[in-house]
Amino acid sequence: MTLRKNKIITIDGPSGAGKSTIAKLLASTAGYTYIDSGAIYRGIAYAYKTRKDGGSVEELLRDLPLTFEFGKDTRVSLFGRDISGEIRKPDISLLASSLSQEKPVREYANAVQRSLATGRNAVLEGRDTGSVVFPDADIKIYLDARPHERAHRRYSELASKGSGPGLDIVKQEMEKRDADDSTRALAPLVIPDEAIIVDTTGTDIEGVLKIILAHIKDRDGQKK
Repeated sequence: MTLRKNKIITIDGPSGAGKSTIAKLLASTAGYTYIDSGAIYRGIAYAYKTRKDGGSVEELLRDLPLTFEFGKDTRVSLFGRDISGEIRKPDISLLASSLSQEKPVREYANAVQRSLATGRNAVLEGRDTGSVVFPDADIKIYLDARPHERAHRRYSELASKGSGPGLDIVKQEMEKRDADDSTRALAPLVIPDEAIIVDTTGTDIEGVLKIILAHIKDRDGQKK
């Protein structure tokens, strides 16, 4: 199915709702570019944690040698070194969530997303892509699922890579991140205006894609 009428599609929601997986599949199905906003924040977090000069985040961002490649796989490099695997570790995830509450970090990440999406059809996923980064996106999706299922998904993802804490710890970390993301003063996690809400609880990825495509087709029909 080709969705050429919609140049920007955003997918927001909490951790473990399936944003990255469905965004990749939707982009592939539609022939769009997939832009992983979470990887941008994680890249910043990794650079901040491993910096040698001990400077502030503002100083770090002035000349940050981070590069991003979004296609079939997400590739993030720092000083030319691939850090794509390292940015997925739980401690980097928590630091990324914390740093995302700082205005310079969000401005940097937003600028990167807008630059990467300019002039192309793109699917972006995150926590404020439809509410802040692209409030005028052609299609906005908000994915959610019950907390226990989201924790299981995250735990399984980490376990499949041969690393990660136990399920209880994963659930605690997810709950903390949900609380941080939803209550922060700057660009909190919200359901964007006019977003299509999809609960993925108990639905496999193909089923979620089918639901979203049906919603997009219906939304297209309303715009004609």
